[in-house]
Amino acid sequence: MPAFGIGTPIFLIVQALISSFVYSEAKEYGSRSPLVVGISVFLLGVGFALIFSTVVGLVAVELLVIFIYLIGVHAGKGRSFPT
Repeated sequence: MPAFGIGTPIFLIVQALISSFVYSEAKEYGSRSPLVVGISVFLLGVGFALIFSTVVGLVAVELLVIFIYLIGVHAGKGRSFPT
């Protein structure tokens, strides 16, 4: 059974920030349901934290995925494709 301590609100805030970033990116790129995507990321993050009993590893993986995504977006903006 997972233990809930002083780090729980901090984890939930970090998870909410990650979810809001995903929501804003989904909205910017025209997703049909960015709210569902944002809520799904939040719920999956909390669920995986409970299943795997780790928070640091989960947040590290999420931040790594966001970092790789931002590198890809930044690299894609520099290229021009003929239409």
